[in-house]
Amino acid sequence: MPETLVVTAPATSANLGPGFDALAVALDLSNAVVITRRPGPLTVRVTGEGAGEAAEDAGNLVCRAMRMGLDSLDGLDVECRNRIPFGRGLGSSAAAVCAGLVAANALGSLRWSPADLLARATELEGHADNAAACLEGGLVTVAPGPAALRLTVPEDLAFVAAIPAARVSTDAARRALPGAVPLEEAAATVASAIGLVITLTQGRLEDVGPFLVDHLHEPYRGALVPGLDALRGLVGAEGCYGLTISGSGPTSLLWCHREAAPALAERAGAVLAASGCEARTRVSRIAPTGVRARWTTGAAEPRLERSIG
Repeated sequence: MPETLVVTAPATSANLGPGFDALAVALDLSNAVVITRRPGPLTVRVTGEGAGEAAEDAGNLVCRAMRMGLDSLDGLDVECRNRIPFGRGLGSSAAAVCAGLVAANALGSLRWSPADLLARATELEGHADNAAACLEGGLVTVAPGPAALRLTVPEDLAFVAAIPAARVSTDAARRALPGAVPLEEAAATVASAIGLVITLTQGRLEDVGPFLVDHLHEPYRGALVPGLDALRGLVGAEGCYGLTISGSGPTSLLWCHREAAPALAERAGAVLAASGCEARTRVSRIAPTGVRARWTTGAAEPRLERSIG
């Protein structure tokens, strides 16, 4: 009976307001890549998000990442079971890249370290924030190198993701940014990022709101995020601590205590509908683990499970 490798990779939200390209969090929504060895050329299938759109050949992003460690993908059947929406600022490309790299590491017995995986993911992604959170799990800060540090944050932190039907490409969101910002705005954003890290690591969720304010990217991307102004009206009420754009958008994250999240999600859905914005809301918690890989043999229990990060 053939062995099957199952790799799961979480969604991520980068920037977290003032932490532009430096902060990111893994969320409890994940893709699965199921890889089975069998004779013949590579076969690829995509189900769920991106079905009929994502490549079903060696050009698939998962496969492109696998080729960083494997000379050939012949003899592999790859099924991408996607739950992370495409083009919504929830790290779908990072999940594909990280899943592919971890799959190559396992299939090729490559012994890549977490640092090796992050470096290769950054090479493919172009930046390290989403990849670091996807590999490590939890909430991370990243620095050039790349290097990642996982932060200890309150377990009661939750988010309501407002996910519009419309998409925004990362390239379009990058083009919306100015080439320079005033020094005082850059300084204020640095202060906010430092304050956000301190309040989170000290467990002071009720104090995070003022430190979610950004001046580097959110003012310029706001026009690309449907329903953003309507959702801002929820901040300070309904148990909502603050609002950030998820990655490059157009998803928004409402920060809240886990007990307030269901009611806040309902209220956010009503606000979006009233503003004419086609979107769905989802209560999200922080994913405690990053990419995981396990081997199975047929219907047997997993023979091996490994946590990355």
